Amino acid sequence: MSPQAAKFRILLVLAASVLALSAAAQQIPHTEAKSLTNQPIVVPVPGATKPLVVIIAFSAKGGDDSGAWNKAFHTRYETDPRIDYVELADFQGVPSFFMGMILHGMRRSVQEPERSHLAPFFSQEDTWKKVVSFKDPKVAYVLLADPSGHVVWQTTGPASEEKVAALETAILDLLGHGNSHGVN
Repeated sequence: MSPQAAKFRILLVLAASVLALSAAAQQIPHTEAKSLTNQPIVVPVPGATKPLVVIIAFSAKGGDDSGAWNKAFHTRYETDPRIDYVELADFQGVPSFFMGMILHGMRRSVQEPERSHLAPFFSQEDTWKKVVSFKDPKVAYVLLADPSGHVVWQTTGPASEEKVAALETAILDLLGHGNSHGVN
């Protein structure tokens, strides 16, 4: 085989690998919700130019982890115009009779700035569970997506110094200030 044919073959293999990786990448499902301040929240953000951090809980216990992530996250990025973030709480299947009481309690207990970023959602639970590789309802799931909504990093469980540092590294990488890639 000639050197040019070998280079062409290598390029074809690399192109196929890139396409396979792109197809395997998880996409954040289009979700519309209202924050606890009644502001609309849409993810992924249409026409976004910023990375998006999504903190998602599938139970009240997972919400405890979300609160810890929020504390670790919002102190660094609340006013950073380069980052979007949202916390989602899964309420699919909760009877409407209880929802009013639950939301009232959440609005009383959750303070700003978290309140404007926290939104209950009522559909697409199975899709979200697939995206986060759901295993345990008692933990929070944290995703970092590029502006088009493709997940580039994720973790589960409570915030720790190591996980927060890994998230920051992934954010800096997306912003062009780092050199790490991957889903953790």
